[in-house]
Amino acid sequence: MDLVARAHIQDHGEANTTEKYYWGYASRILPCTKDTGTCEYLEAVYTMHETSMLYTFILWAVIGGVLLIWTALRFRRMGVASQGRGGFIDDLCDQVGALKRSLLPDAPMRWLFGRVSRLQVVVLAVMLGYLLVFSLVGITYKTWITPISGTTLFNTRTGLGGWSDRIGALAYALTPFTILLCMRESVLSLLTAIPYQHFNFLHRWLGRVIFLQSFLHTLAWTLVEGKFYQPQPSVYAGFMAQQYVIFGVVAMFLITWLTVFSMKSVIAWTGYEFFKITHWVVAVLYVGACWGHWDKLWCWMVPSLFLVVLDQAVRFLRMGYLHYTGNKPGSGSSWFQSAQGRLQLLTDANGSVIRLDIDHDDRTTWQAGQHFYLTFPSLSIWQSHPFTVASIPSSHRHTYLLRVRSGQTSHLARLADENATVPVILAGPYGQAFPSYETQHVLAVAGGTGVTFTLPILQAAMRQCINRAAVLEFVWVVRKSRDLMWLAKEIDELRGMLDEFLGLRIKIFVSREESEGKEKSSDEGSSNDSSPHRDPEKGKQREQKVATTVSSIHSAISLDNLLSFNHPRYQVHFLKDHHPSIEHIMGDFRDRTMDVGGVVEIVGSGPEAMGSDLRGAVAKVQEGEGLKFYWDSRE
Repeated sequence: MDLVARAHIQDHGEANTTEKYYWGYASRILPCTKDTGTCEYLEAVYTMHETSMLYTFILWAVIGGVLLIWTALRFRRMGVASQGRGGFIDDLCDQVGALKRSLLPDAPMRWLFGRVSRLQVVVLAVMLGYLLVFSLVGITYKTWITPISGTTLFNTRTGLGGWSDRIGALAYALTPFTILLCMRESVLSLLTAIPYQHFNFLHRWLGRVIFLQSFLHTLAWTLVEGKFYQPQPSVYAGFMAQQYVIFGVVAMFLITWLTVFSMKSVIAWTGYEFFKITHWVVAVLYVGACWGHWDKLWCWMVPSLFLVVLDQAVRFLRMGYLHYTGNKPGSGSSWFQSAQGRLQLLTDANGSVIRLDIDHDDRTTWQAGQHFYLTFPSLSIWQSHPFTVASIPSSHRHTYLLRVRSGQTSHLARLADENATVPVILAGPYGQAFPSYETQHVLAVAGGTGVTFTLPILQAAMRQCINRAAVLEFVWVVRKSRDLMWLAKEIDELRGMLDEFLGLRIKIFVSREESEGKEKSSDEGSSNDSSPHRDPEKGKQREQKVATTVSSIHSAISLDNLLSFNHPRYQVHFLKDHHPSIEHIMGDFRDRTMDVGGVVEIVGSGPEAMGSDLRGAVAKVQEGEGLKFYWDSRE
């Protein structure tokens, strides 16, 4: 049926009439020969529709304009050295950068938004305000009571239908943008240099906005067709029997599924793997149902489907490129060969961590700070998880730390306990490369397994550094001292660079242990309480056990060797039961960089509480130029 419900009050058989085409809507019969109220209502409906179409295109003009300006300014500043910048545009960019930094602290209402910065909430609020205004402006707020021919009944006609179509049209227009925000092969990342995962917050909330728009659209037309139009229930029954309405009901069910099953509590209940697979399938079905519901607005659904297909196609092409053997000698007859990963299980009182080492060919080039998605085909070909590479590209070896939790990592832990080798399929690399070419000083702050992100960045900074006095600081907060054995060899190599790089400092904080009779250097914001009641023999046994655990990967670097290393710029702090002061660490670092001058880059990764502290500390920095900050969320 071709939109009969929207055109049923027009007489298509009337003589001496013309049909006026409307893009995205049913054609209009002119002149109107109905009663005055009905004709005024039809005029209002079509006027509101034209305005709605205009607003959807204005929405995309704004999105496109912001992206265009952002990209142009980004490439302009990339092509100009920091010392050569000046003028109104560069001053404005610096002021915007300072404003962004001031919005880094956690947003209020954590119960609603989670641990996100105020900047993200401000961006969301601007979009919500924009959508609210454009949902209400241009609506005809009037009621018409029109007679029904041959009966004593009346129809109640209002601007509710036009408003309902407005929010429906905006929901359609938002759909491709919402998909853009969740693409792993992100076009937005290419334009803005913002890693794709940082768009997830906006993706989730715009998805909820589309759900709310769809619900209100459905509710409004239910009221119109089920109450305001007469006679009932025949009008409503005829309305619900139409094909486009059935598709609308299906679309409403699917967007409800997407909303409910993307809540964190529901994901924790059903499992991330279930969420990931069903979310993709249901999203495709939702786009198809929207197309079936109102095919005259196909212009928003076709790009949506294209972006979904493009994202998957590019992902598989990249994966195929990394594992393409080209029938090399020894590769067998298969053109696609998995990499082989060596597993090592590192267990402590806090749980287990798996160290995964993969030797692969030079196709898997990456840069510090980037990550790969790993699939373990011997366990499941339907699951892939992102892990940051803890090694530097020049090593030609991928090293990952996998925190063991429920699900696939628990199966890997059982294999690792047997020192097994597993096939691995890699897809990537993804994420932004660090440090930037103009960076001179780096502060790298990590908590737990977040060290896989920060350590390679500091190593890369040392390789590109031309000033041996550059301020480079590595901060790693671990719960137990034995956690240092996760990357024992890498920490040993890093401390070997202390004599070459005079500005390099290494600070390790053990947050849930006391020093076992070995007093380490201390500073403000840390505690070095010793414990005379700790059994030293048990400590030695623990160290020997951990050292033996990793001896097959490393050269049996002992825990005692890492803890007792004596150097004024290598410090191990035992805090017993608290965390270090991030603000103090940040202040000390900035004091040293101010004495030298130059571009500063601050990077961090770890628990979200640490991210909150680091964002708050960076927000207090007064300088508006030469400071870059990035937090790699472990969420």
